[in-house]
Amino acid sequence: MHDVPAPAQLPALRPPDQPTLAVSDPDVPDLFRFMSEAELRFETLRMRIVDEKTTTHGVETETHELWLRHPGMAKVISTRGEAMERDYDAWVSDGESVHTYDARSNNATSRRLPLRPVGAEDASLPGFARIYLPVTTLPAETLADTFVHPHGFCRNVLSTGVVTRRGTQVIANREAFLLRCDHPRTAHVLTDRPDHWLEVGVDSQTGAILLLAEHVGDQVTRHAQVTTFAVDEIIPDDVFRLHISSDTRILY
Repeated sequence: MHDVPAPAQLPALRPPDQPTLAVSDPDVPDLFRFMSEAELRFETLRMRIVDEKTTTHGVETETHELWLRHPGMAKVISTRGEAMERDYDAWVSDGESVHTYDARSNNATSRRLPLRPVGAEDASLPGFARIYLPVTTLPAETLADTFVHPHGFCRNVLSTGVVTRRGTQVIANREAFLLRCDHPRTAHVLTDRPDHWLEVGVDSQTGAILLLAEHVGDQVTRHAQVTTFAVDEIIPDDVFRLHISSDTRILY
């Protein structure tokens, strides 16, 4: 068993500048500003994302389970294939260090989180130059990070295309605003084509992303959707412990 130590001095959860949307039918810029503070609208979050991708091997499914408690405590378990297959990895952090486990290789790591850049949130910097520093860090370049911290996705992906509102939809028992982004320029070469577009569902209460679907013409190439989204429930300390066997290889 590997116990995550108690968190060190971490920044407290500040209230969002915009606790709720001022209007029930916001325009796209207002919605982007609302999304940038998504994680500040809850103290704990339990979320499941089911990600289906079309590859040369057919449809591949990956499920991400997230537990988060501000400030700093987070755990993400990503499972590929069927639930009984031993193909999963775990990522656990207390805001100061991060512990990982790869079940397929039976390897684990324990490292400090990267130091945050000094002055990245300086108000004197233009908006495009500021870096959003999350209260609770999640694994970088993952769906969990994108869905909970959508600031960078709005700035680096959605804002590079033509974004339109498409109404609302119920996702994971929550009302979500639907957005369509046509031909975002931030894309891999294979999807850099004029009929490439994204469909995004945004939770109307928190600003978190609940749906991300990638389309090429009429074909859906990726469909990632939240199936569980529970805020401000009690999450016990034991959830943020990484349990590994004695024969696990520890890498540093």
